[in-house]
Amino acid sequence: MIAFEEMPLAALHAPLVWRITRGQQAAQATVRDWLAAHRQLYDARLDQYGAVLIRGFAALHAATDFDTVLAAAGADLLDYVGGTSPRRAVCGRVMTATEVPSDYSIPIHQEMSYTANPPERIAFFCVTPAIAGGETTLADMREVTRRIDSGVLQRFRQKGGVQLRRNLPLPEHAALRPGVPKPWTEVFNTTERSAAERAAAMRGWRTQWLDDGSLQLWQDVLPATRVHPRTGDDLWFNQLHIFSPIAALRWARNDGRHALAERIEVALRNTPDRADEVLHGDGTPVSAEDVLHVAEVLDACALPHAWQAGDLLMLDNLLAGHGRRQYSGPRSILAALIGARHSAAPLDAAAARREVSA
Repeated sequence: MIAFEEMPLAALHAPLVWRITRGQQAAQATVRDWLAAHRQLYDARLDQYGAVLIRGFAALHAATDFDTVLAAAGADLLDYVGGTSPRRAVCGRVMTATEVPSDYSIPIHQEMSYTANPPERIAFFCVTPAIAGGETTLADMREVTRRIDSGVLQRFRQKGGVQLRRNLPLPEHAALRPGVPKPWTEVFNTTERSAAERAAAMRGWRTQWLDDGSLQLWQDVLPATRVHPRTGDDLWFNQLHIFSPIAALRWARNDGRHALAERIEVALRNTPDRADEVLHGDGTPVSAEDVLHVAEVLDACALPHAWQAGDLLMLDNLLAGHGRRQYSGPRSILAALIGARHSAAPLDAAAARREVSA
């Protein structure tokens, strides 16, 4: 018999912790069946809190365990075509959370929010926590949206939303670019220009090849906020604070990556057309003031989550933002992107209480 207790963090809506109090040694098949039986409650809690952490199962160790548990939760796993973070496939569509170097923090963001069809959820699994640092930061995007200046929100609504223009280099040039640029061969999983063009066209993205072999990519023009399909919350949902060059410069300085900060400054002076850029929907650049304001709000709302081996964390990709702190030593966190779930019948409060005590 498996039992658990719910432990919400007082300072943040996310995550709600399900701490296993009985049945910690349950076999993987038992864990899978238990999660499938509790899927309705799990879904309801994600809509409420934005994130649920399951902690305490000894049988969860590796990518295959993670994949099995996700299947029990009814997860429809997605690929990462068009994504920006360096990742590596591990098992099916289970991948590394990110391979951004450990001396980088990662700002709070929502996964693939620069695309028209982002994942509804993202799941993480801890194989090995870092020796020092490496916490995943979480932010309640309802609180983030409340804190963003109303004038900033209004500008995005009046100017038609937001669009990301990316410059994707050749693999041999990636190390020469500031930041952690992802080659177009990796973004589209091909070495053929024509195949990359077709993949972009299928998603409605405009492309242009530059004389250094890099691919200029204009992604979807999207609203700066999106309405959650079940809660009705209108939430900040974009990554202008990551892709704007001024934000990249701020990020490097805050991390203490001073050599990179100098490279970004030189690149912005000498080759600004090779930098990523964030535009309003009407094609005008987003102001540095607005970018930095948003970045500061997100930083202020970020709270750390320290990992334990075997932790399973599920995030609603609209309600909860995530990031990462710098770290030292080995660290292995896996991730999976999850598409729209099948609708479940609402779970009333009394039923929820019965589920927890079962």
